[in-house]
Amino acid sequence: MTAYTTRERLAGCLKEVDFPASKDELIYAAQERGDEITARALRAIPPVDYANKAEVVASVRFDDDTTRANPGGR
Repeated sequence: MTAYTTRERLAGCLKEVDFPASKDELIYAAQERGDEITARALRAIPPVDYANKAEVVASVRFDDDTTRANPGGR
């Protein structure tokens, strides 16, 4: 299962992050805000150091970036 978040949620979680930041630091920041949805999305990104917010945004999957199949199968 792929994890997704929203740009607004991610922005809130990254507000207090000092860059460069590791994947683990980003996940911790989301967990500190109580945002498990964004933490889950961050767990799915590559395990590298991110130089800035733009690099994180480029790596995270967002709800509005996907076309979801109709659950009714139509």
